Amino acid sequence: MADRLKTAQSRLSAVANTLTGGLFGSAHQFPAFDDLPKVEGEPQGCLWGFFDKDGKKDEVGTINLLTPSIVHAASREIQTGDHVQLDWPLQNVQFPGFGRKQFHQTKIDLNESLGFKSMDDEIYINTQSGSQWDSLKHFAHQSTAKYYNGLTHEEATRTDRNGIHNWCERGGIVGRGVLVDWLRWYEEHRGNPPSPVSRHEIPVDELEETLAWQGTTTRPGDILLIRSGYVRWHDNATIAERKSGTQDNSIAIGVQGNEKSVRWLYDHHFAAVVGDTVAFEAWPPKFDEGWCLHEWLLTQWGTPIGEMWDLEKLSQLCKSKGKYTFFLTSAPLHVKGGIGSPPGAIAIF
Repeated sequence: MADRLKTAQSRLSAVANTLTGGLFGSAHQFPAFDDLPKVEGEPQGCLWGFFDKDGKKDEVGTINLLTPSIVHAASREIQTGDHVQLDWPLQNVQFPGFGRKQFHQTKIDLNESLGFKSMDDEIYINTQSGSQWDSLKHFAHQSTAKYYNGLTHEEATRTDRNGIHNWCERGGIVGRGVLVDWLRWYEEHRGNPPSPVSRHEIPVDELEETLAWQGTTTRPGDILLIRSGYVRWHDNATIAERKSGTQDNSIAIGVQGNEKSVRWLYDHHFAAVVGDTVAFEAWPPKFDEGWCLHEWLLTQWGTPIGEMWDLEKLSQLCKSKGKYTFFLTSAPLHVKGGIGSPPGAIAIF
């Protein structure tokens, strides 16, 4: 009975989102989660092949949803011209986790070498150590060692397939952003929020409650942004707290990784998802349960994940306007075969 109910709910969501997508120019009609064609060796719900065209394997995933008509509809969100950049300063993460190197900048006085007063600089970044996009070759399904659309780990190490350059060559990431200000909702309805450096799981029911409280409705092709409080915590933490919370312990708040979350994300057909926390989902994931959101979003559907975006000023602007949707542009670094990139993201109202 429970399985039949899930299937029925998924099909109703698919119909509703198809109708909504039609109103706003979506060219894609998704089957319900349980009706997707079976991909050999992959779990039910895999989208491999869905965006393939003329016999060519797709390499951009759900960014395909950002069609000219969807982008044009999103441009109607621009009403006042107020805007805010969503990149955290590159040097902000003092103690990058997962053994990654720190940001480093060298300022170069050209007067010494060229004889005229001018400056250059050189920077070192690990593209996963601050505000970032995860490309479709960043994280494989851990049991099959395959990335989006069947790219093997061995192929990923020696080819540019699934790289971020594909998004750039398509014109970057442009569409309607939707902020789910879960942190503000939680503080107003429940009091003190959980620590961002605990493995607190945010259930999708609370995301739905936040959307309803904001008076916000999502559409297929939206770019979802969730504020959980990680950036705010880091900005206000002591040096010792930052080191403990980021480098010494790889634990962070995020969306709950379970079947309900996977089905909810699929049924909403987001073009991309973003969080202000380390991994979007609560980290570390429970790989043995089969609902790691990195595996579903990046691998099964080709949905980019944005992490550690600075949503603090955006939250304030949304609250002051009573409006949580906006025009969003993102210009990732144009690197052939790129695996991660600062987002270069701007929200415009």
